[in-house]
Amino acid sequence: MEEEKMNLEGRLINYQEYYEALEQPKTFSFDYSPQRLIIKNYTLRNKDKSLYAKFLNTFFPDKEEEELLNYDKELLYLKRFGKDELARWLIDYNVRLLQSDINSTDKDAIFKVVAIPAEDDVDNYLAKDHLILHHILPLDVLEFPYPVWINIKLPHTGS
Repeated sequence: MEEEKMNLEGRLINYQEYYEALEQPKTFSFDYSPQRLIIKNYTLRNKDKSLYAKFLNTFFPDKEEEELLNYDKELLYLKRFGKDELARWLIDYNVRLLQSDINSTDKDAIFKVVAIPAEDDVDNYLAKDHLILHHILPLDVLEFPYPVWINIKLPHTGS
């Protein structure tokens, strides 16, 4: 657990340097707050939302109640996959695009499935310069040499 805390602190510093605004999380909207996403990621993986609740109460008190309810639901869908199991899951659900909460190459990133219309070119959704909420191809995720965290809740596609 101590190593996890060090990873959290190091990650916050790295993202601060990248975004140059983490000392003042209010400069980011709730959805795009790197500090919020890093803390949420850490607390989801460690199944301990107290740090996240404290952060929300301090910086986003108007979002705290709803976000903590969503957090509990999200925790139910969090799963860590090995490479073979992940490949089968991605194929079974015809996943075309994933989005990471934190840097997609970070071994602790949590990915969720992004629904895109079948006729859309996946390449139109890819961007190379985002550390947070980064879109990535499933095949790229399968190249990682470590287990991958996935939110297995599938988005509604309207069909």
